[in-house]
Amino acid sequence: MHRRVSVFSLFLFLVWGGEIFAEERMVVLVLDVSGSMNEGKKFQAVQSYIEQDLFPNLLRPNDQLILILFGNNPRQAFSERVTDDSSRKKILDRIRGLKAEDDFTDIGMALEFLFDFLSHMKGQGDVKVLFITDGKNTPPKTSPYFGKDLSVDARFREIGKKISQEGWYIYVIGIGKETDAKHIASAVEGSVFRETDATLQNVKVEEYLGRIEEVRSTKESEVKRVEQDRPEQVLTGASVLIHRWALSLGVPPLVLYGVLIVLILVLLIGTGLILWKKVRPIKVLVWDSHVGKANAIRLSLPLGSCVTFNTPPYQLPVLGGENHPSLQIGRNLKGLWIMILDDTILSETSPYRNKRKQPLKKRALELSKGEQIFIG
Repeated sequence: MHRRVSVFSLFLFLVWGGEIFAEERMVVLVLDVSGSMNEGKKFQAVQSYIEQDLFPNLLRPNDQLILILFGNNPRQAFSERVTDDSSRKKILDRIRGLKAEDDFTDIGMALEFLFDFLSHMKGQGDVKVLFITDGKNTPPKTSPYFGKDLSVDARFREIGKKISQEGWYIYVIGIGKETDAKHIASAVEGSVFRETDATLQNVKVEEYLGRIEEVRSTKESEVKRVEQDRPEQVLTGASVLIHRWALSLGVPPLVLYGVLIVLILVLLIGTGLILWKKVRPIKVLVWDSHVGKANAIRLSLPLGSCVTFNTPPYQLPVLGGENHPSLQIGRNLKGLWIMILDDTILSETSPYRNKRKQPLKKRALELSKGEQIFIG
């Protein structure tokens, strides 16, 4: 008895565990609800197709069905999870209750809305996308696609390129021969286009699923081949971030590498200029009240250097003989400093009477005999 219970428990674990750990799937249906869909009972045929082909052949238990409607403007109608027969019936009832009453067919904005929606779902699981329309692109005047030919419009094709680059492919169903549906499949490389009549008799979702697996398999093989041929180019660290940013911005990675190199050069040049200002020699003039500025001693003080007055060749008449070290002027990272070696040369009010290095703030030294030394 215990053995039977154990086997049954294992069976339940495998069944439920498989559902719990299976990759989440989302089915996005983009549906044209312009008034032309009512002609020849096309909209009724679409509703029947969803019930008879889409539901049994594509939707699985726990799949999320997202319905996006477009005509005058794109909008999300609902997002429902298929959990059991009751939820299936509820979703089908909502689809049967839809009306095709919009005055315009804005295919361009529908594709942009789809891209934005898919971008927010990125990384959340496997996504299948169907796009059904019977019309030419006839948007309202407020649309950026008003009067545009979708077969050559750069904005439209760029959106399609971004969708395919992210790995999303569309099953495009065009009802009738005079539609712009084929331009959607052309813009989103790897997508499947099916032209059909008002009855949708030849539309089978299996061809879309098979094509998607074929495209993915081809891409995976290509990636493996590139990695085997050029293993040294496997992305790591900063390269991964740069490629992700490039993908999100829709620009080639080389552009971001170029921007990064320019930023590094600017940073290095800026740092070099700051350091040069700190370490470059400072030009200093030193003179006294007897000789005047015209006969000043010219100094060039590199970082860490100092000059002693009065020792040859740096002599000021007001400091006495040539072998009378009286003061030093030097340079450090903070700037110029002064140190008095003989405090008897200074007046009683001088701020530099202490025998230590002090930042040079006052550029005129008052001496005890009334003369002055100027540093400029």
